[in-house]
Amino acid sequence: MLEKPPIADEMIIVQLEAHYELDVALLAFLPIGNDARAWAFRVETSGGDFFLKLRRGAVRRASLVVPHFLHSKGIHHVVAPIETAAGDLAVPLADYALILYPYVPGESAWGMALTEAQWHAWGRIMRAIHELRLSTKLCGEIPREVFAEKWLSTIDAIEAVMAKGARRGEIATSVVALWHEHRHEIALARERYLALGAELEERSPQFVLCHADIHTANIIIPEDDRIQIVDWDESLLAPKERDLMFFIGDGHAPEEEAAFLDGYGHCDVDALGLAYYRYDWVLQELGDYGERVFLAPDVSDRDLEFALIQFDKLFAAGDVVERAHQAYARLGWAGVRSCSTA
Repeated sequence: MLEKPPIADEMIIVQLEAHYELDVALLAFLPIGNDARAWAFRVETSGGDFFLKLRRGAVRRASLVVPHFLHSKGIHHVVAPIETAAGDLAVPLADYALILYPYVPGESAWGMALTEAQWHAWGRIMRAIHELRLSTKLCGEIPREVFAEKWLSTIDAIEAVMAKGARRGEIATSVVALWHEHRHEIALARERYLALGAELEERSPQFVLCHADIHTANIIIPEDDRIQIVDWDESLLAPKERDLMFFIGDGHAPEEEAAFLDGYGHCDVDALGLAYYRYDWVLQELGDYGERVFLAPDVSDRDLEFALIQFDKLFAAGDVVERAHQAYARLGWAGVRSCSTA
């Protein structure tokens, strides 16, 4: 979030010192991220710097145990949460949870031009993650894909609020106008999402461990140019296309996509799965930004303005709605097609 949460810095510092045995010299808010329920801080101590995520509400257990597991398996490109002195991966604080990570000095890959070697390495890392064998216990802690259900209830709730004429100022009025303007595209996205999800579920595809939000904003490039993967909040057991849709037909340059796929290695990519997850992403974005404007409490004016801008961008040329339609068009009249990458 872009504005600080309504909680005193001193309360956070007390918990950090008590549970992580840190000597905190400075707690600095970082106006970064696109999660309506999370805030970021830099923690400066006598022993070095750390990255703190403050999350409101329940913390998904998978977001903690998955990166911790991957790091324990030698995939050190994954930034994992630090254990407390008691061995916990998070600390409760009122309606929030504190999650502490190593501080990775570097830049987000968002907007950066990654090298061919970095794209290739990224592909190798994702293949290694997808091929990991998971214990029954760990699988039980990770959500499984539920086809054609996510975000629908949220979108229903948003549309119900709009139908009642409820408003939260000018921004909400603007979102209502945009929603009405694009209502046919929204309805089409929902229809295709349901149809593709039902067809994909019938296939009983193999599930793998997915990051599920593996775009360039969740990649940090430190000074040594080694890729570091952050933000495992959406960890999911799902078909591999849940992750691959961020690399195939996602607006990257052809040579970047080719380098990633070369690093990932030969596999069959299900075009139906890619199309389904593109519409899944459309509905997620509609639900996320609509929820902030119409349903979420205590959203700052600055964050509401951001939600409006991002909502409008969804329908811009080359953005998520158009990419979903393009992925659907690639299926052809048969509705299903497999492609192969090498």
